[in-house]
Amino acid sequence: MKRTGTILAALAIITICFAGSARAQTAPTHKNFGGGFHNVEAPLGFRWWFGEQKLALDFGLGFGSEPAGIAPDERVKNYTFEVGVPIVLSSWDRVHAILRPGLMHHTQQIGFDADPGTPGVQFDTENETRLDVVLEGEAEVFVADNFSVSAAHGFGLHRFDPGFGGDTETTYGTQGNNFTTIGFHIYVK
Repeated sequence: MKRTGTILAALAIITICFAGSARAQTAPTHKNFGGGFHNVEAPLGFRWWFGEQKLALDFGLGFGSEPAGIAPDERVKNYTFEVGVPIVLSSWDRVHAILRPGLMHHTQQIGFDADPGTPGVQFDTENETRLDVVLEGEAEVFVADNFSVSAAHGFGLHRFDPGFGGDTETTYGTQGNNFTTIGFHIYVK
């Protein structure tokens, strides 16, 4: 874990250095606030650019409810929220090259029989959770003046808690999206 902290600190320093030296060339023209998403797990979201559109805030939310399976009258729920800070490193005619640190939290209820020794199902739930801390390179391409599509790849640190008193697992590694998980934003204000 100490090594992971060192890696994240080094990536943060690199982010700050590049963000300070980033210069727009011919930046795309678009409004500052738009709806859309960066991650398909949190599809209700927005991106809000500040000042000269060098720094933005992303927020995404996802949620769901489905039958529990072991107890058809019961439901299990899930939710995901994501935040990110897009930093423009360079711009061209219709493209932003972005460095994007981000954080995503996902919780999923798991239904179970709390007292399997008695007749019927004594329904209860336990939560499994996942926390992702990521540093990504993103390309935001403007198809029209206020409509963009984007894709990202980078490095992530992932912490998974299976619930039920299980051991928490931490993993890290590279990650990327393919053509089926491209994000988009429609800028309206």
